[in-house]
Amino acid sequence: MSISEREREIDPLLKDLSEAKQSFRRNVVSLAAELKEVRSRLASQEQSFARETLTRQEVETKAKNMEEEICILQKSLEERNGQLHASASTAEKYLKDLDDLRSRLSATQATADASAASAQSAQLQCLALLKELDEKNSSLKEHEVRVNRLGEQLELLQMDLQARESSQEQLKDEVLRIEHDIMQALAKAGANKDCELRKVLDEVSPKNFEKINKLLTVKDEEIAKLRDEIRIMSAHWKLKTKELESQLEKHRRADQELKKRVLKLEFCLQEARSQTRKLQRMGERRDKALKELRDQFATKQQGGDASTEKQNFWESSGFKIVVSMSMLILVLISKR
Repeated sequence: MSISEREREIDPLLKDLSEAKQSFRRNVVSLAAELKEVRSRLASQEQSFARETLTRQEVETKAKNMEEEICILQKSLEERNGQLHASASTAEKYLKDLDDLRSRLSATQATADASAASAQSAQLQCLALLKELDEKNSSLKEHEVRVNRLGEQLELLQMDLQARESSQEQLKDEVLRIEHDIMQALAKAGANKDCELRKVLDEVSPKNFEKINKLLTVKDEEIAKLRDEIRIMSAHWKLKTKELESQLEKHRRADQELKKRVLKLEFCLQEARSQTRKLQRMGERRDKALKELRDQFATKQQGGDASTEKQNFWESSGFKIVVSMSMLILVLISKR
């Protein structure tokens, strides 16, 4: 064979080799791009898996707490079941008692008519008692008004007492001053006149002092009685006010405790709702991702079945898979 013939035979082989090299390079470039995409997907999947592990741990802890609560609820349910059994036995006893009562009621129907008349009379008596109660309430109101008036009068009497005490002291001072003046005048006058004036003063002054002392003692006794009554009434009203204040404090505390419990329950419900919504969203996202992966896998399988007959060895899916796996192995080895 000549050189020209050999060159003619070698040229198509070189062309095939060059085409094969170009196709191989293209495949390598496409595989490198796919590897980059796969790496990014793997990183995102690792992040999502880490998040899922955290959420799973949280869900597991919550599930454990829920299991503990369920155990507590089961215990309480068992206790309630025991109570229900006991109540069922008591209910049976009550049913027997009801049967006995029904038999007795049939006998007491005759006496019911007679008792109806007595009930009417009792109603009339109740109405009369209600009227009496209304009258007593009105009288109590009048007594309260009187007590208030007495309090005002006592205040006025106290003011009068203070004024009288001050006036009494002034009178005593004036009497003493007058006696002193008289004694001085008597000393200046003669002895005979002094004896007569002293006799008159000795007769008049003790009588006036006795009358004044009697009046003062009577008024002091009245004032002491009024003061005792005021003290008793004030102590009674203080006790009532203390009882009312204690009851109000109890009601306020109960209201505050109920409000706190309601707020805690509302907060727990809001947290439970938010957690359920988050879990639902995560489930929906997972379902969507699974559907997308299934669709992609189905489309890849259909495309691979249709193009297996037309593909060459260099463009076959098996070759691409082998190359991608080898590249992944190389990447993992380089990372290590």
